Amino acid sequence: MTRPSHLPSLDGIRGLAILMVIAHNVQLLDVPEMHGAVALAQLALNIGWIGVQLFFVLSGFLITGILLDSVGQPHGLRNFIARRALRIFPLYYGALVLIFVLLPLLGAQPEMYKAQAPYQIWLWVYLSNWTDAMGIGPGSLPHFWSLAVEEQFYLLWPLLVFSLRTPQRVAVMCALVSIISLLCRMALYNADANHRIVYEWTICRMDALALGGLAATCWRVETWRNWIAAHRRQLAWALLLLLTSSFLWTHAFPRATFRSMTEGYTVLAIGFAAWLYLAANHDALAATGGVRTPAWHRALRNPVLQSVGKYSYGMYVIHKPLHDLFSADVLARMGVQTEGHILNACLHVLAVTLISYAAAWLTYHLYEVHFLRLKRHFA
Repeated sequence: MTRPSHLPSLDGIRGLAILMVIAHNVQLLDVPEMHGAVALAQLALNIGWIGVQLFFVLSGFLITGILLDSVGQPHGLRNFIARRALRIFPLYYGALVLIFVLLPLLGAQPEMYKAQAPYQIWLWVYLSNWTDAMGIGPGSLPHFWSLAVEEQFYLLWPLLVFSLRTPQRVAVMCALVSIISLLCRMALYNADANHRIVYEWTICRMDALALGGLAATCWRVETWRNWIAAHRRQLAWALLLLLTSSFLWTHAFPRATFRSMTEGYTVLAIGFAAWLYLAANHDALAATGGVRTPAWHRALRNPVLQSVGKYSYGMYVIHKPLHDLFSADVLARMGVQTEGHILNACLHVLAVTLISYAAAWLTYHLYEVHFLRLKRHFA
């Protein structure tokens, strides 16, 4: 099977991930006691936290694949680092410059970011996931923790993959990292560590990235791919049993309970890795032409979802400050009550999503694209 250079269904998966994350981060439905439809709606919105887990698995799958394909190529490591920097740094550091340099010069810095200013160094060096979790600083940009995890991954993972060189060796490393990450979460939780430490520290979340990487290695070894194809029914039933039992065992994958933060996180990563592998396989089949893929795969290639995936990075950076700075004030002025009101809460999530998309579209085409064009020099 020929592997296409671009996997469009993964853009759709990226789009789904950002929609889930925004729903989780900006939902205002919560009331002290929830029952019936309100409780179900709150569960549906809050479970969107797993979108971050999906992002991690997706990053592991894509980055590991890129690195394996670059092994042995001239300047492979340099090109990878340069291309990642051109994709990630402009918007991230642009946001920090705006918040901590330009707005203070204009006398327009919001109070929440004034409190963050003495601790901003941890944001500039991509270490906020460690410091925020330990209570160092007010954490006024709380969603940046996952970007810190990914940046640390981008620095460490290439060295490991380029040292090991073969998919088989990388697969062993991915399995070991996954086990170590799970054990770290269990140890920290049992030691009564702050839940944010278990949730945000890089070593505790590396299993998602590593399992995505494991799926990428399996997709690149023909004998493994053939074995998976020959046993796909048994594997599908085993995966369904694993996900169902874990869903029940963890009580629907809440974000911060022992069962969910230990085996629950790993099971979710396994499920997402399998989904990405399957989506990539169908992309490869679709690229050959004349092959009709399943409805769920065609849905991932929907132009709207693909577009959301394209601008998902900007939407991620923008949505939380947008919500934190404006949602409460705007809703109060409009006299809109969201607590306990399903329709109003969902309309608020939709509004933040649409505005975040529009802002991400603008930043991409007016700002980021000028840096992205430089990637051609590092092909």
